[in-house]
Amino acid sequence: MASSADFGCSGGCGSIPSNGAPAIIFTIVQNGSGIQLQGLSNITLAPSRTYLVEYNAEFSTPLTGRVVSAELRLNGSLVPGSQTSSFPTAMPPGQNTPTASVSGGVIFNTPSIPNPSILQLVGFPPIGTTGTNFSSVNIRVTDITDYGSVSLTRNNAAIYGYGYVDVAYNEAVPFLEAEVVNGTGISFSAAAPTIISLAPNATYFAAYNFIECPLLAGLPVRVQFTLNDQSLFQSLSVAPPLVDGNSRSGGAGSAVFNTGAGVNQLKLINTNLETIKFVAANVNILQIG
Repeated sequence: MASSADFGCSGGCGSIPSNGAPAIIFTIVQNGSGIQLQGLSNITLAPSRTYLVEYNAEFSTPLTGRVVSAELRLNGSLVPGSQTSSFPTAMPPGQNTPTASVSGGVIFNTPSIPNPSILQLVGFPPIGTTGTNFSSVNIRVTDITDYGSVSLTRNNAAIYGYGYVDVAYNEAVPFLEAEVVNGTGISFSAAAPTIISLAPNATYFAAYNFIECPLLAGLPVRVQFTLNDQSLFQSLSVAPPLVDGNSRSGGAGSAVFNTGAGVNQLKLINTNLETIKFVAANVNILQIG
């Protein structure tokens, strides 16, 4: 089994001074020994390997309209292509702290020295603004070095849906059909449009994106995966609030997770108390162990 891991934090994950700071994280899922957490911010990686890393983070700022940025650093240096900037922070309904989120990802090689390499997710505050913090963080890391000899066509699928569909609180987003299915470890049927069935005792990497009309101004839309109706909190994504509830917004998230024995059902859930009108949603999923 290739090494993979999921790291995350919620409810306060570190303050961000003017010169930037790494996020505080904890281990959620770990497979293999090539990816480990050292301390509260350093992810150790094996030398001379190829990694796929995706992240999402939510920030809070003392004032609205502020842009926060994030990047991955390997051994203290920027990983090219990993930099992202947030939407301007806005005040979510019922809260008193402006927030915004970012998502990013990259594929890179680790050098032979140092051993191990150190990966960090580093945030940077708006210029001239103090009091910026990481509110929540998720980082997913997968060693893809050996996939040249271990065929990924064994078990993977691409599943999509579109059309204006109302999805109530804690209900699943429906899909239309699977555009691509390889292998037997992932199955989908339009007869049960909200359920993606997975093999037992396996490791999966799943990514999703969605477009929605919140129908309410100023509402950030929160979506995440569940496995057997248990939340995969590392997959949480938040679409930014809009001044016009009839406009479209969207988001993306992903997770590395393990299935258990027996039946395993993956769903994409609307976690808002309000009913949300979804325009489109897609899931790409890959068995990695």
